[in-house]
Amino acid sequence: MCLLASLVYGMFYHCPAAGFNPLRDTKKLGCSRRNAMRFHAVVGAICLLAGTVARAQSPGEIAYLHLNRVKPGMTTQYEATRKRHWLWHKRLGDTWSYHVWQIVSGEKTGAYIVSSFGHTWKEVDESDQVVAGDEDPGASVDPYLDSESESYYRYLPDLSMAPESFSPAPKLAVTRFILKSENVTTFLDGVRKIKAAIRKTEYPLAGPIRWYELVSGGESPQFLLLADRANWAAFEPPTSKTLDAMMEAAYGKEQGAAILLTVRSAIRSQYVEAWQYRGDLSFVPESK
Repeated sequence: MCLLASLVYGMFYHCPAAGFNPLRDTKKLGCSRRNAMRFHAVVGAICLLAGTVARAQSPGEIAYLHLNRVKPGMTTQYEATRKRHWLWHKRLGDTWSYHVWQIVSGEKTGAYIVSSFGHTWKEVDESDQVVAGDEDPGASVDPYLDSESESYYRYLPDLSMAPESFSPAPKLAVTRFILKSENVTTFLDGVRKIKAAIRKTEYPLAGPIRWYELVSGGESPQFLLLADRANWAAFEPPTSKTLDAMMEAAYGKEQGAAILLTVRSAIRSQYVEAWQYRGDLSFVPESK
């Protein structure tokens, strides 16, 4: 899929949250090995940030994503143990919410994503301390995993068009962009201009979109776009007006085309997949 098509379908054609208005509303896990992996992730994050885009991190912008690939024939055991694992977290008094998604398209179809959003690095350390004790052997999903990987991302509110608080949608349209290192700044500037054009022209969005930058745990420079969808029917575009036409209306034909070309030219590769929310496998602690 070309970049333009990916931007249109990945950024702008996602399911609406009830009452979402982009002009108004933009305002771990299951494995005992996690602690060692997190240590290396934090160390790597310091090095990575020094070599990529120099931007200060604001509190509460860290997102944790843990990919779980389950051994063939072990899905039932994995899911039952995942639920027992969250009971262990509950007994420990864990305050983090963990949203579990199942990948339903692409080469990782059937795998699970355990995610948690809106944290600081200090909170990551505190969470590690909470779960530092011996895990209930009957609550470990390790025996059922074929492979796993952990990643940390930083939320980019200046690029996103979403409510301040995170609420899981039934589906997510997920696009990973791998950029050319020398073009990260121009890519970000271009996406900001696209966002400004959406506001200026009141271009209809189908729902919230959230941008994240990889801090540690994968190929970089990498940016992750998560876009809400209610169902498969919500993949249908909400307007016949193209992104090109919208940019032309906002900036004029030449400038609008130049901005899109800058964004396209910055991308080395991209990958698109869909995630299905699994509320039955998620952990959301009760509010106190």
